[in-house]
Amino acid sequence: MKRRFTRFVGIDLGGGRGKTTAVAELRLPASGEGVEVVRVATRAARTAWTDDTLAETLLDPGIAHDTTVIAVDAPLTRSACDRCERPVCPGTEACVDPAVVWLRTEGRALVRRVAAETANGIARPTTLTAQARLAPYAHRATDVVMTYGRGLLPLSSLGGVNGAIAARATHLRRRLGSAGYRLHHNLVEVSPSATVAALAGSRAARGYKRDADPWRTRALILEKLTDMVFAPSSRMAREDVLQNDHCFEAVIGAYTAYLWAREGWPIPDGCFADDGWIIAPP
Repeated sequence: MKRRFTRFVGIDLGGGRGKTTAVAELRLPASGEGVEVVRVATRAARTAWTDDTLAETLLDPGIAHDTTVIAVDAPLTRSACDRCERPVCPGTEACVDPAVVWLRTEGRALVRRVAAETANGIARPTTLTAQARLAPYAHRATDVVMTYGRGLLPLSSLGGVNGAIAARATHLRRRLGSAGYRLHHNLVEVSPSATVAALAGSRAARGYKRDADPWRTRALILEKLTDMVFAPSSRMAREDVLQNDHCFEAVIGAYTAYLWAREGWPIPDGCFADDGWIIAPP
């Protein structure tokens, strides 16, 4: 392991009522080979994963937080405009915020290049049928990179930084800070669909939710993750993961954090330090 973590918690964050939230826990086995799924749950005991329940579980003083990394399937940072504290906006073209500068230079160039390639019939990793008009109040640099640069996320994912789930994720990040969880250190943002697209292809990434038989698609994806096993103590965890897309995404999120720690994937610096970064297999 290039990063010294032994416990990986994946959270598929849903609405505030907690009914569409799932939590998965993976740990390094005693053998030191691969990683084990030890828990997958859509509820904490008899309580849904509300904000307080999540915080109480994740901040349990009996847990070694220094060896734990938490991966959240939701934006952990806000857009540049939402973070801005200037009383008067100079406008996108005059703004000096690093993230805004990236969007109007490298971001625009990337979108235009992909749009031109698509128009000329050049195959892309994913189908991009429209050209986004990047705005610093709606888009983050990492979303543009993952969508247009790597083709791991669909065009519909752009703009996801605004919404109730994103606000909930920001709130969770602040609460986790009391236990020493820091962004890009032991708290990371993930996208299960991006991880699946990188490891199993874009068709599998689209199919594990939309297929007529998503159970089979998820099973085929899990078969590719040969270094992940379900611990005997996890009982029906594998069936829950195959039957419930929230459980599946929580496990994939935790597994992504495991790969990130094991392989030592770098976190880009520059504007991404504040603007955020979605970790995904290279």
